[in-house]
Amino acid sequence: MNVLEEVKNSPMSRAQVGAVSLCLVINLIDGFDLLVTSFIGPAITREWGLSPSAVGVLLSGGLAGMAFGGLFLAPLADRIGRRRLTLGCLALAALGMLAASVSQDLGQLLVCRLVTGAAVGAMAASLPVLTSEYANHRRRGLVVALITTGYGLGSFVAGIASSLLLGPFGWRAVFVFGSAATAVLFVVGLRYLPESMDYLVARRPRQALDKLNRILASMGRARVEDLPSAPPASVSRKVALDSLFRGGNALRTALVWVAFIAAQMTFYFASSWTPSLLLKAGMSGQQGISGGVLFSIGGVTGAVLLGLLVSRVGPRRLTAAYFGIGSLFLILFSVSLSTLATALVVAVLVGVFLNGAISGMNVIIPNLYPAEARATALGLAVAVSRLGAVLAPLIAGFLLQAGWAPGSMFRIFAIPGVIGALAVLLLVRFGRTRPGDHPARTRHAGDGTDLVATYDPQRRR
Repeated sequence: MNVLEEVKNSPMSRAQVGAVSLCLVINLIDGFDLLVTSFIGPAITREWGLSPSAVGVLLSGGLAGMAFGGLFLAPLADRIGRRRLTLGCLALAALGMLAASVSQDLGQLLVCRLVTGAAVGAMAASLPVLTSEYANHRRRGLVVALITTGYGLGSFVAGIASSLLLGPFGWRAVFVFGSAATAVLFVVGLRYLPESMDYLVARRPRQALDKLNRILASMGRARVEDLPSAPPASVSRKVALDSLFRGGNALRTALVWVAFIAAQMTFYFASSWTPSLLLKAGMSGQQGISGGVLFSIGGVTGAVLLGLLVSRVGPRRLTAAYFGIGSLFLILFSVSLSTLATALVVAVLVGVFLNGAISGMNVIIPNLYPAEARATALGLAVAVSRLGAVLAPLIAGFLLQAGWAPGSMFRIFAIPGVIGALAVLLLVRFGRTRPGDHPARTRHAGDGTDLVATYDPQRRR
């Protein structure tokens, strides 16, 4: 057993807990930077006289940047390292937030949001990987689930900061606060964020052995004289990608994409537009922010609750229930807007089930595919699902400009939730993997070329 396996089969050290905790805080700041416009959007709208469709474009800006970052920047983590990518993205996000605070029109602000979103998107893909690589085998599922609460916590902090800063200092101060917090976290990360040991062993960058020994020393472990042997790649990326559309996996993949797009669409509609729609329904600006904050609290609760229930209830049935109940609460929210107390209570429950549906999809997908294709399946599904995240605020903005009432908006966005529930229920029926759906296993010839062998289920490790 090499040193990596020893670490992952042992109780987590203080250094490992520290690394995971720092990743959670970074995810929290990412959530702040990404969702802050949901809370200060009404103030920007008043100052610049933006139309509802323009507000929709603004709210989608960070999400569109996030999709770009996840697709094109996140893969750099496998080339330059998780630590370097995370630090670079923290610096980029801090600059994007600072530039947003001095923007003079919608075009300038939109560019700043795209830049910030790209940085957040790259970290959204790389931080769960870094977290799972620092967790031991026993706690890996738990710590990755905890990381997903970061966005909800960040949105909660964004709501509190907006509530405190908007009145006395204006919306630009909220961006400055976010930039300063991100910059502080960059400095903390520069000092305390470790590189992934898995990356050091697999990619073997310069001074990899020295860096590995420093990490081992922080864990109270003895130095090693040589790097452990790198684990062989079991399947090439091309073979894994092809397997997603082979046999029963083709229907499975289509259902996963439909459900994940629906989950992102309903969640990001509610998280982006709730404060503004509450304001249009007759509530004060502070009450609108309170609704957004309570939605965020519900989102964190929903992810944690799903993590506790998923081992007792089948993840697919549980996720389908989250979709369906979330849609019902969106409809209930639409008819409760005239009563503040009821609307705020329902906002919490909407957050519980909409964010829980996203967490459920993250649990379901790895279990649908063989180990050789899981990372590819999840990464592609997350990338495709960003389509729903980007479209939701845009569609809402155009519908609002066309004269739709706030209550009608919540009802119309309950429809994707119903579609998501149906797609997940179909996964319960068609989600069983068969040997023919597995990718071929790749082994390596002596000259380094890939040889693709037929997959044999009995040989799975």
